Amino acid sequence: MQISQDSLFVIVEGKDLDARFYDRVCDSSATIESAGYQVWLAEQIKDDTTGAAAGGKKAVLAHFDYFKAAGKLTVASSSRKHSIAFMVDRDNDDFSGGRRRSPHVIYTDMFDVEAEIFVRGNDKEALAGVFSLDSSSASQLATDLNGWVGDLANGWRDWITLCTIAKATGAGCDVGFGRESWVNNPKYGAAEPAKLAAAGTKIAASTRLSPADYNAVSARVRGRISTCFSKGYGHRLVKGKWLAPYLAYRVKSHFGLAPVTYKGVEDYVARAYLATCDFKEKWASYYRDRLEVLI
Repeated sequence: MQISQDSLFVIVEGKDLDARFYDRVCDSSATIESAGYQVWLAEQIKDDTTGAAAGGKKAVLAHFDYFKAAGKLTVASSSRKHSIAFMVDRDNDDFSGGRRRSPHVIYTDMFDVEAEIFVRGNDKEALAGVFSLDSSSASQLATDLNGWVGDLANGWRDWITLCTIAKATGAGCDVGFGRESWVNNPKYGAAEPAKLAAAGTKIAASTRLSPADYNAVSARVRGRISTCFSKGYGHRLVKGKWLAPYLAYRVKSHFGLAPVTYKGVEDYVARAYLATCDFKEKWASYYRDRLEVLI
């Protein structure tokens, strides 16, 4: 950092989408461009002695903790100030607890980078390319899909609530954001009361909290999530990995028996959406403003 001519070092957690996403955020800012920046994957930072490296959110936060303890989140050279930004997925940590409080740790606005891309991308342009659609067909599909991320949030609201409670209470069971909903039947249909009850029982049985503490945390989480939905922000609670399968389901429902190919779509559709994100739009200022403050 100290010998570099760049002022900002951006550390990211994911290999698939994060580096390109945050590079485009930085590139959209004249201030950051002028100061100079570098985007690094967490696993590119290796231990000097062992050569060991790790990726993911835990690694990014571990690097933050290290640089904070060393007093090196910002360092000065003879010519300029150099700062590090640690970019991590929010993962509903604001509901379940555990967020770092520092201007150097910047959480995603949506659940994670993948969710951000799907929310900010252009349905018509992305899907026209993915499915090789003419303009009219792409427009009709985009109209049918309007608000589709929020639709999934509403359909899986109970599952989202349960996953957040499980995370907030430290429960170790098969209720969590790493899985798709198993309380809805069919998967994108209504939640089944019996499965909801079973999931709640599993969470309560696998947490180390006392019954009173568990009930208090659960009530707080439910209240905050309810407020989020009532304000129309339910789409901010949806995990990105859930979105590609749901999008494929919605597209199949739209086209029915029409000769449209779906092979491999879920693997690359997020990249197609990323290519349509306009980082000059207001939404990107959420990231730009926080990064520019560090320069």
